[in-house]
Order: sequence, then C-alpha cells, then structure tokens
Amino acid sequence: MRRWIATVTTTAAVAVAAAATAPAMIAPAHAQAAPKGPVTAPEREQARALPKGAVAALKRRQERASAKRAVTALKRQFVAGRGVKVTETITSRQTGSGGAFTSRFRTTGAYMFGASGAVASDLTYAHDSGGSGIRVITTRNASYTSGGFFGGMLPEGKTWLRWPGPESFSSSVVNALEPTTLKGLLATTEKKRRGGKIDGVSTTLRTGSITVRQLYAASPSLRRLLGEKPQGATGDLVIDWRLWQDGKQRTRKLVSSYTESTQGLRGSWRTKVTATSLFRAWGTKITIKAPAAASVLDIEDWQPEEPLPVMPDLRPPLPGRDR
Repeated sequence: MRRWIATVTTTAAVAVAAAATAPAMIAPAHAQAAPKGPVTAPEREQARALPKGAVAALKRRQERASAKRAVTALKRQFVAGRGVKVTETITSRQTGSGGAFTSRFRTTGAYMFGASGAVASDLTYAHDSGGSGIRVITTRNASYTSGGFFGGMLPEGKTWLRWPGPESFSSSVVNALEPTTLKGLLATTEKKRRGGKIDGVSTTLRTGSITVRQLYAASPSLRRLLGEKPQGATGDLVIDWRLWQDGKQRTRKLVSSYTESTQGLRGSWRTKVTATSLFRAWGTKITIKAPAAASVLDIEDWQPEEPLPVMPDLRPPLPGRDR
C-alpha cells in the first residue's frame, strides 16, 4: 500500500507537476529587445522568387531559426526567484465493450525557476471525483503533500508528508518548460498560423505531431517517468500537439493528445488522453520553500492508526503504462 501511495503522490508532485512538466523567466520588457518575427517581408519576396523545392527548404530553415529563438526566449526566463503561473487539465476518456469512462483532474499553481530551469513548484491537484484538493510542494530533493486524502490522518501537529525527490516538474507528458523538449517539439511543426488572443495577448499557433520515441529522446522528465526506452507500439505512438506563443515566443498554451488501444483479459478498449496547459504571469516573483520542519512527517515514519480507505487515482496517464 505504501508503494502505491508513493506512486500516487510522487506523480502528483510531478508537476512534478513536481518537473515536467522536474521529469520558463523573462526580464522586464523594457530591458529586452523583442525577438524578430518568424518571417520578414524580404524573406517572403525571396520565397516567391525560388523554385518550389527551394521554397520548402527555405521554410524549413526559417522554422529551425524560429525554434532556436523560442528556446533562447525560454532560457531567458530562467532567473532565480522568478517563475510562471500554470493551470493544467488532463482528461482521460476510455471507451470499450464495457462502455465509456472519463476521468479528469486539474492542477493550479506556480513554478519557480533557477538558472537552469524549474527548481520548485507549488501545485494543488483536484480530481473530478470530488473531495478537497491535494497541495504538493516540490523541491529538487523532496516532495511534500498536504490536505485532501491526507487531511486528518496525520499525527497531531503534522500537516505535511515528505516523500523522496520528484521524477518530474510537470503533470503533462509534454513538458514545455524544458528547453530540449520545446526544441524537439518545434522540430516537428507541420503548420503555423495566427492563434488569436490568450489573456488579451496576440499569439502564433503552431501544430504538429511527435512520437513517444522522439519525445523520450528530447525530454529528461519523460525519461525519468517512463524509465526504460519505449519500444514497439508505445514508441510509435503519435502525440498531436498545438502550441500558442506570444510575440516574445513565450508559451501561453499547450494542448497535447494521444489515443492508445489496449487489449486485456476483459476485452479491449481505447483511451484518449488530452492535456491542456495554460501559462501566465511570466517573470513574476515566485518564492517556494519547503514547509516548516516541525509540521513535516517523513513517509517512512508514517504509521496510520486506521486502515487506509481507497483513494482516487491521481496519477497522470503515461503512454504504454497499461499495456
């Protein structure tokens, strides 16, 4: 049971949610020059004058340059004590001979950055099955959970459970806060157009698809979550994605989805997983610290006085997990 609880909360810390997602900060606008637009007027004139094959090659070069600028913009956000606020919703819908079942959980909170990326998160997870949310504070070395299922079950004076270090800082399979993940994602761009406004800010929308194998190669957090390199059908599984970025090429919204077919002893079913992440307040001051030591109980020292009730499965879906 302890191992199962640890799996639940560690994954909830993914955001860990808890990462991520471990598995971006900008300086004030007046102190920086705005990145160049993806395509200039001279570039468009140049494209019209080229043969069809050369036009395609030119567009690929422009996309690579745009991706490079986006990664640079993300790294520019990595300023100690600054961060970004996030809202993530993950929906999993299973259909099969037994009917249809939908599970959804929502994450709200913030990530704090250091010079190399996300170093801490403070997130609250709420499942659509009801009940109060579980708050998870994640640092580089540990995750701390409070409330929800654990409320009222800890010894007097203890309000937090401490778990071993996080596997990831993101509850989504695609962690847009990792520079290598963002680079790998943009390398699979298929279309680009105006994306409308998000929170009053004009955006550019890019769409594409990436296999789990490609994402595994690009994403440190996914490698930590999956462990072994994905093989066969899991590695070939395609994740469709849509990415909205503002004029400074900061990610404002990311939607990713994949559909997986599974055969079991009780029949077959299809599972569609959709993750929607909204980012706002880039560069805002964020302070995240571990809870006061006096209020923390280490998971290894927790001995519940009563049998643990069944609690909802808050683990974010992962490709191939149920194969």
